[in-house]
Amino acid sequence: MTLLRQLNAGVGTSRLVCLPYAGGNGTIYESWTKWLSPEVELWAPDLPAREQRMLEAPVEDMELLVGTLADELRSDDRPTTLFGHSFGALVAFELSRRLQQGPHPVRCLAVSGMTAPRTLPDRPVPTDAEILASLRSHGVAPEEFFRQPELLELVMPGLRADYRMAMGYRYRRGPKLSAPVFALGGTDDAAVPAEGLAAWAEESDDGCRTRMWQGGHMYLLDQVEEVAGFVIACHQQPIGG
Repeated sequence: MTLLRQLNAGVGTSRLVCLPYAGGNGTIYESWTKWLSPEVELWAPDLPAREQRMLEAPVEDMELLVGTLADELRSDDRPTTLFGHSFGALVAFELSRRLQQGPHPVRCLAVSGMTAPRTLPDRPVPTDAEILASLRSHGVAPEEFFRQPELLELVMPGLRADYRMAMGYRYRRGPKLSAPVFALGGTDDAAVPAEGLAAWAEESDDGCRTRMWQGGHMYLLDQVEEVAGFVIACHQQPIGG
Protein backbone atom coordinates (compact mmCIF):
# COMPACT_ATOMS: atom_id res chain seq x y z
CA MET A 1 0.00 0.00 0.00
CA THR A 2 1.48 3.34 -1.10
CA LEU A 3 0.33 6.38 0.87
CA LEU A 4 2.58 9.24 -0.30
CA ARG A 5 2.77 11.17 -3.53
CA GLN A 6 4.83 14.11 -4.73
CA LEU A 7 2.84 17.31 -5.36
CA ASN A 8 5.41 19.28 -7.35
CA ALA A 9 7.42 18.34 -10.42
CA GLY A 10 11.11 17.63 -10.59
CA VAL A 11 13.73 16.01 -8.40
CA GLY A 12 14.89 17.92 -5.34
CA THR A 13 17.68 17.53 -2.83
CA SER A 14 15.33 17.57 0.20
CA ARG A 15 11.70 16.85 1.07
CA LEU A 16 8.89 18.62 2.91
CA VAL A 17 6.14 16.15 3.87
CA CYS A 18 2.77 17.63 4.93
CA LEU A 19 0.14 15.66 6.85
CA PRO A 20 -3.52 16.79 6.76
CA TYR A 21 -6.18 17.21 9.44
CA ALA A 22 -8.76 14.49 10.11
CA GLY A 23 -10.70 13.71 6.95
CA GLY A 24 -8.36 15.80 4.81
CA ASN A 25 -6.08 14.69 2.03
CA GLY A 26 -2.74 15.86 0.72
CA THR A 27 -4.32 18.01 -1.97
CA ILE A 28 -4.95 20.75 0.62
CA TYR A 29 -1.23 21.51 0.37
CA GLU A 30 -1.00 21.73 -3.43
CA SER A 31 -0.94 25.55 -3.34
CA TRP A 32 2.28 25.41 -1.30
CA THR A 33 4.17 24.41 -4.44
CA LYS A 34 4.00 28.06 -5.59
CA TRP A 35 6.42 29.11 -2.85
CA LEU A 36 8.89 26.25 -3.01
CA SER A 37 12.34 26.42 -4.52
CA PRO A 38 13.18 23.71 -7.08
CA GLU A 39 15.50 22.05 -4.56
CA VAL A 40 12.59 21.07 -2.27
CA GLU A 41 10.10 18.34 -3.09
CA LEU A 42 6.64 18.60 -1.54
CA TRP A 43 5.08 15.29 -0.56
CA ALA A 44 1.73 14.53 1.06
CA PRO A 45 -0.50 11.53 1.75
CA ASP A 46 -2.84 10.15 -0.88
CA LEU A 47 -5.06 8.28 1.54
CA PRO A 48 -7.71 5.59 1.03
CA ALA A 49 -11.37 6.49 1.55
CA ARG A 50 -11.07 9.98 0.04
CA GLU A 51 -10.86 11.69 -3.34
CA GLN A 52 -9.48 9.35 -6.06
CA ARG A 53 -9.32 6.47 -3.55
CA MET A 54 -12.81 7.04 -2.15
CA LEU A 55 -13.94 3.43 -2.56
CA GLU A 56 -10.91 1.92 -0.79
CA ALA A 57 -11.12 0.90 2.85
CA PRO A 58 -9.65 3.55 5.18
CA VAL A 59 -6.58 3.06 7.34
CA GLU A 60 -7.96 2.74 10.88
CA ASP A 61 -4.85 1.94 12.92
CA MET A 62 -2.32 4.64 13.88
CA GLU A 63 0.55 2.17 14.10
CA LEU A 64 -0.17 0.91 10.60
CA LEU A 65 -0.47 4.45 9.22
CA VAL A 66 2.78 5.63 10.82
CA GLY A 67 4.64 2.43 9.96
CA THR A 68 3.63 2.56 6.30
CA LEU A 69 4.60 6.22 5.98
CA ALA A 70 7.94 5.53 7.72
CA ASP A 71 8.74 2.67 5.36
CA GLU A 72 8.11 4.91 2.34
CA LEU A 73 10.22 7.75 3.71
CA ARG A 74 13.12 5.43 4.55
CA SER A 75 13.51 4.71 0.83
CA ASP A 76 16.16 7.44 0.56
CA ASP A 77 18.28 9.58 2.86
CA ARG A 78 17.46 13.11 1.73
CA PRO A 79 16.86 15.70 4.49
CA THR A 80 13.17 15.61 5.42
CA THR A 81 10.93 17.99 7.35
CA LEU A 82 7.48 16.94 8.55
CA PHE A 83 4.51 19.29 8.95
CA GLY A 84 1.13 18.26 10.30
CA HIS A 85 -2.04 20.11 11.22
CA SER A 86 -4.41 18.93 13.98
CA PHE A 87 -4.66 15.12 13.67
CA GLY A 88 -1.82 15.41 11.15
CA ALA A 89 0.37 16.88 13.91
CA LEU A 90 -0.02 13.68 15.95
CA VAL A 91 0.85 11.58 12.89
CA ALA A 92 3.87 13.79 12.15
CA PHE A 93 5.07 13.50 15.75
CA GLU A 94 4.81 9.71 15.86
CA LEU A 95 6.39 9.50 12.40
CA SER A 96 9.30 11.65 13.61
CA ARG A 97 9.75 9.28 16.54
CA ARG A 98 9.74 6.27 14.24
CA LEU A 99 12.26 7.77 11.81
CA GLN A 100 14.56 8.73 14.67
CA GLN A 101 15.01 5.03 15.36
CA GLY A 102 16.79 4.73 11.99
CA PRO A 103 19.86 6.35 10.45
CA HIS A 104 18.02 9.36 9.00
CA PRO A 105 15.89 11.29 11.53
CA VAL A 106 13.86 14.27 10.36
CA ARG A 107 15.71 17.59 10.24
CA CYS A 108 12.69 19.53 11.53
CA LEU A 109 9.16 18.89 12.89
CA ALA A 110 6.48 21.56 12.46
CA VAL A 111 3.16 20.94 14.19
CA SER A 112 0.00 23.02 13.94
CA GLY A 113 -3.36 23.22 15.68
CA MET A 114 -2.49 20.62 18.32
CA THR A 115 -1.35 20.89 21.92
CA ALA A 116 1.63 18.80 23.00
CA PRO A 117 0.66 15.10 23.01
CA ARG A 118 1.61 14.62 26.67
CA THR A 119 -1.06 17.19 27.63
CA LEU A 120 -3.95 15.49 25.80
CA PRO A 121 -6.70 14.06 28.02
CA ASP A 122 -8.45 10.78 27.25
CA ARG A 123 -11.18 11.55 24.76
CA PRO A 124 -14.25 9.47 23.82
CA VAL A 125 -14.79 8.39 20.23
CA PRO A 126 -17.29 10.84 18.70
CA THR A 127 -20.55 9.92 17.02
CA ASP A 128 -21.14 10.79 13.37
CA ALA A 129 -23.23 13.76 14.46
CA GLU A 130 -20.38 15.00 16.67
CA ILE A 131 -17.87 14.60 13.84
CA LEU A 132 -20.02 16.67 11.50
CA ALA A 133 -20.58 19.28 14.22
CA SER A 134 -16.82 19.53 14.65
CA LEU A 135 -16.32 20.03 10.92
CA ARG A 136 -19.00 22.72 10.91
CA SER A 137 -17.50 24.58 13.86
CA HIS A 138 -14.04 24.58 12.27
CA GLY A 139 -15.31 25.75 8.88
CA VAL A 140 -13.62 22.87 7.08
CA ALA A 141 -16.37 22.49 4.46
CA PRO A 142 -19.06 24.78 3.00
CA GLU A 143 -22.59 24.47 4.36
CA GLU A 144 -23.81 22.79 1.14
CA PHE A 145 -21.54 19.84 1.98
CA PHE A 146 -23.69 19.00 5.01
CA ARG A 147 -26.88 18.96 2.93
CA GLN A 148 -25.74 16.18 0.57
CA PRO A 149 -26.50 12.79 2.19
CA GLU A 150 -25.03 10.80 -0.71
CA LEU A 151 -21.72 12.66 -0.42
CA LEU A 152 -21.71 12.34 3.37
CA GLU A 153 -22.19 8.59 3.06
CA LEU A 154 -19.09 8.42 0.87
CA VAL A 155 -16.80 10.53 3.07
CA MET A 156 -17.87 9.27 6.52
CA PRO A 157 -15.67 6.11 6.51
CA GLY A 158 -12.50 8.19 6.17
CA LEU A 159 -13.70 10.74 8.70
CA ARG A 160 -14.63 8.07 11.24
CA ALA A 161 -11.27 6.36 10.85
CA ASP A 162 -9.29 9.58 11.34
CA TYR A 163 -11.37 10.76 14.30
CA ARG A 164 -11.10 7.36 15.97
CA MET A 165 -7.32 7.39 15.56
CA ALA A 166 -7.15 10.97 16.85
CA MET A 167 -9.42 10.43 19.86
CA GLY A 168 -7.92 7.03 20.61
CA TYR A 169 -4.38 8.37 20.61
CA ARG A 170 -2.53 7.80 23.89
CA TYR A 171 0.80 9.43 24.52
CA ARG A 172 3.71 7.15 25.42
CA ARG A 173 6.95 8.43 26.85
CA GLY A 174 10.03 7.99 24.70
CA PRO A 175 13.38 9.52 23.80
CA LYS A 176 13.30 13.18 22.88
CA LEU A 177 13.62 14.15 19.24
CA SER A 178 16.97 15.41 18.03
CA ALA A 179 15.22 17.72 15.56
CA PRO A 180 13.90 21.18 16.45
CA VAL A 181 10.14 21.54 16.86
CA PHE A 182 8.05 24.48 15.65
CA ALA A 183 4.53 24.65 17.12
CA LEU A 184 2.00 26.82 15.27
CA GLY A 185 -1.55 27.85 16.06
CA GLY A 186 -4.42 30.31 15.69
CA THR A 187 -4.94 33.08 18.21
CA ASP A 188 -8.68 32.29 18.46
CA ASP A 189 -8.35 28.50 18.76
CA ALA A 190 -9.55 27.96 22.32
CA ALA A 191 -8.68 24.26 22.23
CA VAL A 192 -5.02 24.98 21.41
CA PRO A 193 -3.80 27.81 23.69
CA ALA A 194 -0.30 29.26 23.62
CA GLU A 195 0.74 27.19 26.65
CA GLY A 196 -0.36 24.01 24.87
CA LEU A 197 1.93 24.88 21.97
CA ALA A 198 4.81 25.78 24.30
CA ALA A 199 4.56 22.34 25.95
CA TRP A 200 5.95 20.79 22.75
CA ALA A 201 9.37 21.89 24.05
CA GLU A 202 9.39 18.77 26.23
CA GLU A 203 9.57 16.57 23.12
CA SER A 204 12.85 17.85 21.64
CA ASP A 205 16.42 18.22 22.82
CA ASP A 206 16.49 21.35 20.66
CA GLY A 207 13.42 22.89 22.31
CA CYS A 208 10.42 24.43 20.61
CA ARG A 209 9.70 27.72 18.85
CA THR A 210 6.06 28.82 18.75
CA ARG A 211 4.23 31.08 16.32
CA MET A 212 0.57 32.10 16.21
CA TRP A 213 -1.51 33.67 13.44
CA GLN A 214 -4.84 35.45 13.63
CA GLY A 215 -7.69 32.99 13.31
CA GLY A 216 -9.28 29.86 14.71
CA HIS A 217 -8.46 26.19 14.41
CA MET A 218 -8.24 26.30 10.62
CA TYR A 219 -6.25 29.54 10.52
CA LEU A 220 -3.82 28.03 8.00
CA LEU A 221 -6.48 28.02 5.27
CA ASP A 222 -6.84 31.81 5.52
CA GLN A 223 -3.12 32.49 6.09
CA VAL A 224 -1.86 29.91 3.61
CA GLU A 225 0.97 31.90 2.02
CA GLU A 226 2.36 33.11 5.34
CA VAL A 227 2.12 29.68 6.99
CA ALA A 228 3.62 27.91 3.99
CA GLY A 229 6.44 30.44 3.87
CA PHE A 230 7.16 29.98 7.56
CA VAL A 231 7.26 26.16 7.35
CA ILE A 232 9.43 26.26 4.23
CA ALA A 233 11.83 28.62 6.01
CA CYS A 234 11.97 26.23 8.97
CA HIS A 235 12.89 23.40 6.62
CA GLN A 236 15.59 25.41 4.88
CA GLN A 237 17.25 26.94 7.94
CA PRO A 238 20.69 25.63 8.87
CA ILE A 239 20.74 22.92 11.51
CA GLY A 240 21.10 24.64 14.86
CA GLY A 241 19.97 27.96 13.34
